[in-house]
Amino acid sequence: MSIAEATLDEPRQETLAQDLVERAKGIAPRISELAVQAERDRRIPDEVVKLIADAGLYEVLVPKRFGGHELGVKEMVDVLKVISPLCASTGWTTGFYMVHNWMWCHLPDEAQQEIFAEGPSALGPVMIAPTVKAVPVKGGYRINGRARWGTGQSHASWCGVSGIIESADDQAVSEDGKPLPPQVRVFVMPWADASPQDTWYTSGMAATASHDVVFDDVFIPSHRVMDLGPARSGESPAASQYPTPAFSTAFTPLLAIAAVAPLVGAARGAALHAVERAKEFVSTYSGKSGVDSPALQMRLARADLMTRSAMTLLDKLADDIVADSHNTPIDIESRALQRVQASHIASLCRDAVTLLVQGSGASAHMADSPIQRCFRDINMASAHVVFDDDPSMELHGKMLLGRPPKIILA
Repeated sequence: MSIAEATLDEPRQETLAQDLVERAKGIAPRISELAVQAERDRRIPDEVVKLIADAGLYEVLVPKRFGGHELGVKEMVDVLKVISPLCASTGWTTGFYMVHNWMWCHLPDEAQQEIFAEGPSALGPVMIAPTVKAVPVKGGYRINGRARWGTGQSHASWCGVSGIIESADDQAVSEDGKPLPPQVRVFVMPWADASPQDTWYTSGMAATASHDVVFDDVFIPSHRVMDLGPARSGESPAASQYPTPAFSTAFTPLLAIAAVAPLVGAARGAALHAVERAKEFVSTYSGKSGVDSPALQMRLARADLMTRSAMTLLDKLADDIVADSHNTPIDIESRALQRVQASHIASLCRDAVTLLVQGSGASAHMADSPIQRCFRDINMASAHVVFDDDPSMELHGKMLLGRPPKIILA
């Protein structure tokens, strides 16, 4: 697409983005209504998945050639903020599905054609930690092992798993005699080839269905093998195949913002719910209304400001990620900063819902209370490796002092 064509297309893209947000607003109340069922069943209800699919939200980042919208990070974030209030699990899983649809486009074209043959989105988990072993065979690889954190298994049609390619020469070295690092790749297959394990019993984010997956001598043809290395700096082959800035976006910041946007939406939803609850709440013992409590008033005020701040920081982070996608390769300093910014936003959300739950009395801990569910969900989600506050802040401090670690998750 030429610059002139892109300029002409911008109004249409903006109208489409606004339309998707309106569609998301239309289904958000039903998603909230089914949040208790989602947590109880440890999976997103089929009705919710269909609502999101029918609204065309999963394919925000998918190229138009496959029937997608070919939009970008900001549009993805705007949708995720809207559908996540009172059900962080649904927003989280939807964000991962969106990123995984983006990841399929980093495969060779033959694989893309296979995956999108049935429609403009292909749902399923991608497990990034390289815990499986891959042995080269004729025409591809055979993989074996077990992977954790397989978010989105309940409605999967495809699957990806990161693994290490076993070399025939365990002592492989470079030309200068230094040991070569292991080759890590993502191996993609139909979900029917994977073996899910019922392991996801958690205090929060229960509906994400992030069970373990076992891979038992699964054959992966060469065209379904992905090297995510170049995508970390926005230099994936997909950036050449598709002109939209979404495909020159750095992988880790994209994953981080897709994961933190639902937490912001959920925390903001909890803060608004707490205000409405306070208007109706009457203490069993004192007979006083919640609106008459100065302590509660202050908690609600702080939570409101914290979630507003998280929303503002989220939008600014989206702007920064988009800006970087126009100037590849994206340097490690920018990527590391964006990761810690996402971590900070997640911490704000966690602190806000903690403030709310501590000031909402015992009834807020009932199983059907959105406040306690949001509290547990966000506390669990904010422990994700990308957000884990202490190592994230340590990394940021090291970068500020000019002492970057040898390995940086960014």
